[in-house]
Amino acid sequence: MEAYLGATKRAGRGVAPARSHRFEDVLVRTRFGVPEAIFVPGIPDLVRESESVLSGYFSLSSSAPHVFGDRREDFAREVRELLASRSSKGLFWDWPGETEVVLARRS
Repeated sequence: MEAYLGATKRAGRGVAPARSHRFEDVLVRTRFGVPEAIFVPGIPDLVRESESVLSGYFSLSSSAPHVFGDRREDFAREVRELLASRSSKGLFWDWPGETEVVLARRS
């Protein structure tokens, strides 16, 4: 993706800010205090088609369709070609991992 978007990480219509802290560390300093983290298991056997894989990239703020400008279709074509070269059936196993839920309650 760097060939299309450059090395600067994007977010929405701008640039993602560089962060040196976790948001949990910020919560500790508020009236919410120390947050609690729980983990929800991911789907263990998620099978995606090529278009679903491509849609996954486009669903991120850092690689939303508009950030590609007039190179969006070039990127999509290249991804489709790469995926086709890796799977003759066009199916891909994915494991999105666990989802971390951070709970903070006001004291």
